[in-house]
Amino acid sequence: MSILKRNISKSIDYLLNQFPCVVILGARQVGKSTLLKQILPNAPCFDLEREDYFQRINTEPELFLQEETERPLVFDEAQTSSALFKALRINIDKNRNQNGQFLLSGSSSPQLLKNISETLAGRVAIVELEPFQWQEGLEKNSPDLIAAFSQPERLKSLQPNFDKRELLELCLYGGYPEPFLKRHNDQKYFRLWMENYIKTYVERDIRALFPRLQLETYKRFIQMLAYASGDIINISNFARSLDVSQSTVKNYFNIVEGTFLWRQMPSYQKNALKRAVKMPKGYLRDTGIINYFLRIRTSNDLKSHPQFGKIWEIFISEQIIRHFKNNLEEIKYYYYRTQQQAEIDLILETQAGLIPIEIKSGFSTLKRQLQSLEKFIEEYNCPYGLVINNGDEVFKLSQNIYQLPAIYL
Repeated sequence: MSILKRNISKSIDYLLNQFPCVVILGARQVGKSTLLKQILPNAPCFDLEREDYFQRINTEPELFLQEETERPLVFDEAQTSSALFKALRINIDKNRNQNGQFLLSGSSSPQLLKNISETLAGRVAIVELEPFQWQEGLEKNSPDLIAAFSQPERLKSLQPNFDKRELLELCLYGGYPEPFLKRHNDQKYFRLWMENYIKTYVERDIRALFPRLQLETYKRFIQMLAYASGDIINISNFARSLDVSQSTVKNYFNIVEGTFLWRQMPSYQKNALKRAVKMPKGYLRDTGIINYFLRIRTSNDLKSHPQFGKIWEIFISEQIIRHFKNNLEEIKYYYYRTQQQAEIDLILETQAGLIPIEIKSGFSTLKRQLQSLEKFIEEYNCPYGLVINNGDEVFKLSQNIYQLPAIYL
């Protein structure tokens, strides 16, 4: 399997020059260990899931840091050792002005985030590694979407970056590096990898983090999320289907979001006069996992599936959000729906202003389909709006709305 350059690498290099310690968080198997080696290939690296390293570091962490005088040091899967973080704080404070001393990775757990917030506050930068962006998986140049979104007249300067077959394939397989890079070798491999990934996630990670959790019920919950992805979340419906309390379902959502499988998207409610739906939407972040649970195995299956429109919307939304986050750009994201069923798929709150985006899987967009977007732009004084679809050209659909085909992203 080839090793690909990750778009977030430049941002991590920048943070290492600004902070004594940087922590990379992310779900299992998104490529954290590989990224550590790419960023600091010559630094000593200690994998805390190895028993010998764990025992040495966890037993006497301060002594370990005294003996290992070389800097920077890299710790993989640091969440396994709570003792390490206090020792890191003491060591950092001996030379507070030296940045880039430590690079850590970790899969999320309540204890990990507690250790970071309680012991390394002000000394650490935290970044999240997501599954592949489009350009990473296909080794293509990343367009400057942030600049183009800031100045919409620059949208027309973008060039097609993909063909539609490639995008559909990305949507089908998702962005976990190993199954994506091996997708052409064996059609069974994708299904088997996903099957074992979910099993390991539930039976190893969740069992270790939450030993009292009913694992079979939680596993059913994860499967339900594939069918509910892209919908407004109704806690009571989940509770009835799983035969558990609403507080248990809320706990499940906290867990699945905290372990980076689920993204919750709040409702945009800045106008008190509008009767906007208040409940959040959400989705499994990786469309490969959604397709696995929905038994979608080929591109033709995907295009003909009744959920294709929602899966495509998730795919596009997630890639845009990842682009901003990987570049350390400030961003908030929402969806919008009123009681009268006016709806906008994605609203970005950026430094350039509020950008409402409609996401369509079709090739063209009719004038009547722009009404919600036009009203929102007028009401909230947005600089412009976007329709991202499967068309072929960038052009204006109306005075303030641009068509931006997905192949240009």
